[in-house]
Amino acid sequence: MNRLPLDFFNLDRINVHHSKHELKKLGKMQRQKVQPELLGTYIPVHRDAIEMIKSTEANMIPELLPMRHQRMGVNDFTFFRGTAELMEADLRQQNQSGISTIICGDAHVNNYGFYASPERKLLFDLNDFDEARIGNWESDLKRLMVSIILAGRVNGFSDNDLRHILKKVVKVYRRSVKYDYHQSLASNFYASFEIHDMIQELKESADGNVSGTSFNKILNKILVKSSSSNSETITKKMTHLNSQGQRVFNDNPPRARHVSPRLYQEIVNGYYSYRSQVRSDVRVLLANFTISDIIRYSVGVGSFGTRCYLILLTGVDGSHLVLQIKESLPLRYNLLSLPIVEAVRRSRNAGERIVTAQKVLQSASDPFLGSTRFGNRSYYLRQFRDMKESINTAKLDLDGFQLYTETCSLLLAKAHFQSPTAPIIYGYLKGQKKLDQALTEWAFNYAKQVNRDFQRFKDALNPDTKQLEIN
Repeated sequence: MNRLPLDFFNLDRINVHHSKHELKKLGKMQRQKVQPELLGTYIPVHRDAIEMIKSTEANMIPELLPMRHQRMGVNDFTFFRGTAELMEADLRQQNQSGISTIICGDAHVNNYGFYASPERKLLFDLNDFDEARIGNWESDLKRLMVSIILAGRVNGFSDNDLRHILKKVVKVYRRSVKYDYHQSLASNFYASFEIHDMIQELKESADGNVSGTSFNKILNKILVKSSSSNSETITKKMTHLNSQGQRVFNDNPPRARHVSPRLYQEIVNGYYSYRSQVRSDVRVLLANFTISDIIRYSVGVGSFGTRCYLILLTGVDGSHLVLQIKESLPLRYNLLSLPIVEAVRRSRNAGERIVTAQKVLQSASDPFLGSTRFGNRSYYLRQFRDMKESINTAKLDLDGFQLYTETCSLLLAKAHFQSPTAPIIYGYLKGQKKLDQALTEWAFNYAKQVNRDFQRFKDALNPDTKQLEIN
């Protein structure tokens, strides 16, 4: 097996000193070393899933773990979302292409969504980069494909239908890589997927037959709903005036809880450190705002249990801005190979890693995106729910689900093609139609492993408590 060396997001590893035509040839040469069909050969894994979950949760807030387990225990897809460390470990045991690329690290179907560009256009793209690193391109594609199986089964789709979808997903990835290879560097850099372009492209891809699908209806609803998703709406929904007439967040423990005075001050100091480092126009804008309140507020499935805070800012004109401060945990990739102390040491600048990856992999990013440190932990900041929406895959019919997953695959290829090494992927994949079937079989084999892990997880939960604590 061809393995990548232990990494810490060293961008020097993707520097190239060849033309894209030479890189394409390197991809063909790599194909001789690691034949593409080997990527579809499933190698059984042997590890203790429960111990690995415990290791990840050792860095989280104990009070929140029961709710985290509850969210993970809904079905095998939610379990899959909350246990990226398991697949990360298992991918190391598989055959790997050995082509270094900046990857998302957790590209499942629910880690795509809508958000506002700096120009206030509604874009659709990858939107979670906590596990972003330099790795093998197929790791992202395989995680996307397994998530399609698990989410599709929740919807009641047959395995035959899902096999058809997966083969199309790989085909879309291959064709998108080919398309991007033939574009200029500037064209790839400036490309974005604005919602109106997305609707039109999907209509064209389905020969105009998209208008009746659930996907198109959901897109139109998102277009309307997103316009009212902003800090003022959040402020009205999540805050109140206290007895002193100050606007503060609502408590809803354990998910939403005010922090101690000491932690409050640490967060304030971390915010000012962040503010001093963001780009100049954002720094000037933030100078018009003062901090009104801070609360711990947990979100997601995989991130539930990490240290996550909301900071309420009030402007000189009385307007509001809500920023999310999210903990940047050590890469699960590093936790698998390093002592915890060393993995934590390497995560000192994890917030910067996540911010960098997001800016590279997304077509456009939140102008408030930045990182900071306080309390010996790393964090990144962004706007909270600003025009942010997502597609509920559980509400998609089969046609809509296929269109959605093909779109995710297309965007994944575009994200990977921001790496200078991407032409190597094209050389490796050129003419490899048989990979569509091979990766599909790999994904179905791995889905069986997820099913086994999920059953093990349910069996390991403490039956005597509603808190779903792991024994």
